[in-house]
Amino acid sequence: MPFYTNVDGQRIFYEDHGVGNVILFIHPPGMGRKVFEQQQELAEHYRIILPDLSGHGDSDTVKLSPEISDYTLEILSLIDHLQLDQIILFGYSAGGAVAQDFTLSNPNRVKGLILSGAFPKVDTKILAFQFEIGMQWVRENPDSLAQVLSQTHFQDTVTREEQRHHMLKSDPIVWYEFYKHSSQYDCSKQLEKIQVPILLLYGKRSFWVYHHARFYRRCSKASLTVVDNAFHQLPATQGPTVNLAVRDFFSRTFVKRK
Repeated sequence: MPFYTNVDGQRIFYEDHGVGNVILFIHPPGMGRKVFEQQQELAEHYRIILPDLSGHGDSDTVKLSPEISDYTLEILSLIDHLQLDQIILFGYSAGGAVAQDFTLSNPNRVKGLILSGAFPKVDTKILAFQFEIGMQWVRENPDSLAQVLSQTHFQDTVTREEQRHHMLKSDPIVWYEFYKHSSQYDCSKQLEKIQVPILLLYGKRSFWVYHHARFYRRCSKASLTVVDNAFHQLPATQGPTVNLAVRDFFSRTFVKRK
């Protein structure tokens, strides 16, 4: 079901489906909750929360230049509103910066962490260049950027159009600032503090992102799934594989054996 909660007098939109262990999904800049269309089926097994971060999708703009910590506070406000004690966070791409920041800031509220194509800091020239291109593109022509991103994520034309229209609801200034702040984010020296189980997901063909998996060797409870012949957009392009990895992560980590 769709709902709104209030942050600084502005509305934050979220979907709430299913029952059981809670997975809260955090999207990358500009994309909004609809990038997790393929993860809707996980509501058959868990309770899934899908927010549009402020300035994205159906949510209002709270700040024109939100930092990663501002999104962390939004997530905290949302789970307090929902009276949730602990959650599992799923951060995709730059949404992983928010997921990691939240985990480091609120360790008692996080039960587990799932990171798809995430990074503790931008550590390759190709990824840094992609951020630069994204920031320039969203300033000059957000319509065509939304078109390209929707095409690279979804093959189905109906889903692709829904994603494109949803992205065009995002505030281009906020979109740009999310790119900027996530490209500057660096928690690489704090990873040892993350004590919860972590599932890392990477597409092997996006080697400039997969490169960042090495940082998480510092995390004692991290496990890695690499999808061959896949690029960065795993939640959308490899939905069944991602969802199977999530269910396996739960069975290995949170289901008590008799």
